[in-house]
Amino acid sequence: MKKTKLFLTALLAITISKSYSQTYKCAFGVNIGGTQDGMGVMINYNYFIKGDNSIAISILATDSQYKYKEGDKITYNDLTLNLGYSTNLYCTKNRKFGINLGLGATVGYEIVNTSNKTLSNGGLVLGNSKTIYGAYTGVDLDYLINDRITLFLKANEYYHANSDLGNLIPFAGLGLRYYAN
Repeated sequence: MKKTKLFLTALLAITISKSYSQTYKCAFGVNIGGTQDGMGVMINYNYFIKGDNSIAISILATDSQYKYKEGDKITYNDLTLNLGYSTNLYCTKNRKFGINLGLGATVGYEIVNTSNKTLSNGGLVLGNSKTIYGAYTGVDLDYLINDRITLFLKANEYYHANSDLGNLIPFAGLGLRYYAN
């Protein structure tokens, strides 16, 4: 009888631990956060290719206002498609917490000050809306809520090689990620 109880307890423990350490084929996530001069929303998709390593695809939409001088703000929006690779740096044994590093390429469109090209001091905004391209790197901190959902903090730095408003754009956001088979 004692051996049966011990066996059933061990079987239950293995079943519970396996439910938290399942491997999934893909994950979908949404982040809401801040950029250098405004706010942004990111939609993520990860396709797992080797353990916790994945191909990462995301779309970032930002709404920002560059503060030029007192009273002058230049509005701009970025819409970028990001394609990269994400690798796991650290994961607890029960997979409750993990840290992932990602890097890749970015391409998109930057919309610059569509409403008013003249500043209050008479200066003109010479930047134009155009296609932008570059690279990104970032880190994800994942906290497991249940076996399919994580709360995650994403912090990325984007390098836009041909932007008129600045080459380095940070994004940090909090979101939820859903893992699917």
